[in-house]
Amino acid sequence: MDTERLLFAPPAYAAADPAAIVRRYPFAQFITTSAAGMLATAIPLYFESDDDTSTMIGHMARRNPHAASLEAGQSALAIFAGPHAYISSSWYRERPTVPTWNYVVAHVRGTIEPIDDEATQLAILRHTARIMESGNATPWTLEQAPPGRVDTLMPMIRSVRMKVERIEGVTKLSQTHPPGDRVRVMERLLERNDEGSHEVARWMAGLGVEK
Repeated sequence: MDTERLLFAPPAYAAADPAAIVRRYPFAQFITTSAAGMLATAIPLYFESDDDTSTMIGHMARRNPHAASLEAGQSALAIFAGPHAYISSSWYRERPTVPTWNYVVAHVRGTIEPIDDEATQLAILRHTARIMESGNATPWTLEQAPPGRVDTLMPMIRSVRMKVERIEGVTKLSQTHPPGDRVRVMERLLERNDEGSHEVARWMAGLGVEK
């Protein structure tokens, strides 16, 4: 894999484990280019196995024009967005500066293979349900769908496999600021009434910021 970065991130902000971001926020903006132009669709994408450097799989509605444009060997970019939050300059007192934005994101680049056979597409749906239901006390399975519902929906989707060629991430979380300012940022974020700000604060805490 080429070591040159395509996702801009100063060294202090480069994610140590971008695959962890992908696994935590699997609903991606999936982007390809073709004769139809540049197309983007929000779809769930998951690593096909525990090897997070090999392939990813997902699906989209077949009636989506993006689905018809998919071709074997196409380049693709998948953007996995985590939490983000505006950071007021008034929170930085030890080393005053201008306002900024803290955020978490990962980019996966690779080439794709459209999947149209029913058996593989069904396996992808099972894989999706197994991952997303894993935290439930009684995980839902495809077998619990209303009779005939899965068979009805199968012709309405088109799946895709993406060979991972590069995975990069950014965790911009005030790492370059003094500890006191970072604690203050966390406290102010937790005072806000939105989950995005609270999750950014939790990411900051995960980097070892002591309160």
